[in-house]
Amino acid sequence: MSHTDHAASFPEPATRVPEDDDPVAACPYCDRPFQGEHARDLHVGEAHDPTPEERDRYEAALDVERDDLWLFHARAVIGLGVTYTATVILYMAVLGSGIV
Repeated sequence: MSHTDHAASFPEPATRVPEDDDPVAACPYCDRPFQGEHARDLHVGEAHDPTPEERDRYEAALDVERDDLWLFHARAVIGLGVTYTATVILYMAVLGSGIV
């Protein structure tokens, strides 16, 4: 299954740009509006048969997406670790104080 076959299986999203607003970027193949060039580059690479230049922009956008996702996961793991540590320390303090 190629990128174009896979992307064709997704439903077409409802997109509407207000009349007094211009989209930042639009797909050169289907004229779908986007809020940024990053989103457009991802769309073109996944939903259409891109040119080599468009493929390079897609791969660069995909690298940024992967980096952002990694950073999100790292923050989530750190947040969970801090929460767990604070809970254990608080539990130990309560047990050690003789309140319970």
